Amino acid sequence: MSTAIIAIAFSGDALRYTIGWVGYVLITLVLAVLLGIALRRRHSQVRLRHLPTMLLAFVAWCGLSTLWSQYPLETLAASAAQLLTAYFGLGLALCLTRFQFFQALGAAARILTGGSLLFELGVKIFAPHGLVPPAYLYLNELQFFLGPDTPHDLANIPSNFYWSHANLSIFAQGDIQGLPGNRNLLAMIAVIALIMTIAQLWDRYLPRLYAMSMIAISAFVLVHAHSATAFIALAFVALGGMLVFLGRRISRTLRWAMYWAVGTLLVAGAFFVVANNDFIFATMNRSPDMSGRGDIWRAVITLGTQSPVFGIGWISYWAPWLPQFDDLAVIEGTAYHQAHNAFLDVWMQTGAIGVALFALLTFTALIRTWWIAIDQPDTPFLTVTGQQGARQHLASQTAAPFLILVALAVQSMTESRLLVEGNWMFLCWAAIYAKLRITSPSFLPRHLHTGVIQVIDRARDA
Repeated sequence: MSTAIIAIAFSGDALRYTIGWVGYVLITLVLAVLLGIALRRRHSQVRLRHLPTMLLAFVAWCGLSTLWSQYPLETLAASAAQLLTAYFGLGLALCLTRFQFFQALGAAARILTGGSLLFELGVKIFAPHGLVPPAYLYLNELQFFLGPDTPHDLANIPSNFYWSHANLSIFAQGDIQGLPGNRNLLAMIAVIALIMTIAQLWDRYLPRLYAMSMIAISAFVLVHAHSATAFIALAFVALGGMLVFLGRRISRTLRWAMYWAVGTLLVAGAFFVVANNDFIFATMNRSPDMSGRGDIWRAVITLGTQSPVFGIGWISYWAPWLPQFDDLAVIEGTAYHQAHNAFLDVWMQTGAIGVALFALLTFTALIRTWWIAIDQPDTPFLTVTGQQGARQHLASQTAAPFLILVALAVQSMTESRLLVEGNWMFLCWAAIYAKLRITSPSFLPRHLHTGVIQVIDRARDA
């Protein structure tokens, strides 16, 4: 069930494209009930005071914005969806040990990545001109989005309404979109699959041949998705991995020196990117405004200035039927329904107060998962035995939450996905898990033999 929850959270579009919103909501509610049963059997004693303060404050502020929202009914619905997604994060944190969660997350990411490649292959063979989501056709959703001018010929439908463009090829030419129906979302799932598979391979949780195959598939999908954001996120993940490696091995004094060095490097890098953005984006085959995002940001800022402190009302997904959003971000005749920046989106919806709370939530989750990643007493040693003797190392998977949060934080600069579905659920899980792990570990499930060194036979993976 946990793998299904994670897979659906990160690829809800695949369900909505096939069975529509009603079917998607019904499946989500069934999973919520099953998770509730598991939580009841768990008999957890966690109370609100044990949960992350910033998470509670941000969710409460979003709900409170109903009082001054320009669209109160939609704000109530958005708050309900936000709470339900956070509930899934809470349930996974309280029902699974961290290694059980890693196993479910890795499996879900690999299923979505491998499934997306098979899906694109199927579209290439059976629908070489591209595939429009079936729900758009039999539920008449195209008419809802495009109005009376909806083309009768599928070839004339705007490209962003296609589930897949049948661009799969050996050479990285067109963009593939996979099961999520979006190259940027697919690429980030591939990044998560790479992080989890490499960590689990290093810890010998996966057979070597299977792990190497999935690393190759994930890399192939990442390259063919052509997401500049994902490549930048992967670079930051690599930097984060190096810092974890060093942080586990140096003293506290040297860590502070490392923090200052990394901070200086990041600030200098930011100035360099701003000063040379034309050259950098041209190198990545992207326009300086990042494929029209500059126009979207300017439109969002204009709307947000109507209420810069409190915001115009929480909405998460932009409701296309609301006059505030139906034509707010139109690029080349196509309407987009997100700000393409999570923090700018939160500011527009919940004002300066809301974005401050959200930024603190993200920052504290990053800091806490960082301390867990480098905390040697809390990280189990793994002993791998083989013909050359035994080799011990600290479990790599305990660094995965920090590395994935780094990737999602980078993505939040050009996508608003951190506010909804899988990204929001993972942020909630990481914030809750890290807070409890550091302050109230007795509330978290743990195996009977926690702390015992695991012995893994290298021959099993040969």
